Amino acid sequence: GKVVSWLKAEGDPIAAGEAIMVVESDKADMDVEAFEDGFLAAIITGEGESGAVGAPVALIAVEEADIPALQTYAATLSGAPVASTPATTAPASPATAPAAPQAAAPRPAGERV
Repeated sequence: GKVVSWLKAEGDPIAAGEAIMVVESDKADMDVEAFEDGFLAAIITGEGESGAVGAPVALIAVEEADIPALQTYAATLSGAPVASTPATTAPASPATAPAAPQAAAPRPAGERV
């Protein structure tokens, strides 16, 4: 979908469950909530733009001090706008998403669930 609006600005603190942006789908506009607490470090997909499926639209920093490094990293991503203020610190490792849940091992036939 297309990003209709950002409800938070870069650098703003965010809380898990808090709406941070509005996305337009073919049927309705929907609020998108943050999955974790932190700071909105960098917006990659701006208002009115569409991102590729599965591509990040923003980066969230756990610590406020990580914001400049993540803004520098965001500028290297395809289609990302260059940060308006240059970062003064060396880039840190980008935040990683939690690992996908693993499927449970198959149960032997006839076992009760």
